[in-house]
Amino acid sequence: MSLNRNYDALKKALTTQRDELSTRINGRINEVRIDREPDDSAVLASALDRERRTLEEIHGALSRIAKGKYGVCGSCDEPIPDARLKALPWARVCVRCA
Repeated sequence: MSLNRNYDALKKALTTQRDELSTRINGRINEVRIDREPDDSAVLASALDRERRTLEEIHGALSRIAKGKYGVCGSCDEPIPDARLKALPWARVCVRCA
């Protein structure tokens, strides 16, 4: 199902977020490589993992935009409300299916 909704602003926001996360992830990788206390390394590794997962979700959302499938629930095929997409631009499913 493809919707004729305009997602230019969300695409721009996702692209900006993607670029910022990529930069932050690269910086964190360098931080993890520096000798640190074990607790510090665990916190950095956890943050890095969370940011990588978010980056993957952003890439998926940008791919769905390119394919014309953005804004459609991957589970029930119903439109995802704009409010949810503004709050979580990489949402793959509607609130009901989440």
